[in-house]
Amino acid sequence: MISVQCFGAYFASFKFQDLSFKITMQYALPQFTDVEDKLIGPLTLKQFLFLFATGLVILFFYSLLKFSIFFFFFSLPVLAVGVGLSFGALNGRPLYAYIGTFINYATRPQVRVFKREEPNVSTSVKKAEPAVVQTATSAQTESRLKKLAYILDQRPKDLDNG
Repeated sequence: MISVQCFGAYFASFKFQDLSFKITMQYALPQFTDVEDKLIGPLTLKQFLFLFATGLVILFFYSLLKFSIFFFFFSLPVLAVGVGLSFGALNGRPLYAYIGTFINYATRPQVRVFKREEPNVSTSVKKAEPAVVQTATSAQTESRLKKLAYILDQRPKDLDNG
């Protein structure tokens, strides 16, 4: 058993600055959030759907044209576009991200014509009334000068001694 004296002496010497509690709460933060999940083998879902759609279009051409020169003429460009959209990247972005931008570019006019429109400004002229100027007479000027001289002559006594 600890005596009361020893226990009190222990708390008397106890300082809170000596204790340093390091509370570390660790949470799992997701890394690489810009990488898509591989769902079907080494392919992402978008890559798989692009290749699947390309395969369906080529199958359609095969059903119509069999193995003729026209089959290769139509299916090889479709295959190139499908593989390019699935695996191609330009400036770090996949090619399918540029589809909307390309459609926007192709459908809008390329030439910008500046048509200047004259603003409709209505101007009205008002005749200015002549301003009445009051001139001071020489008597008024003299009285103002005398007041000013009187004010300047009366200096505070603090400045005279300085």
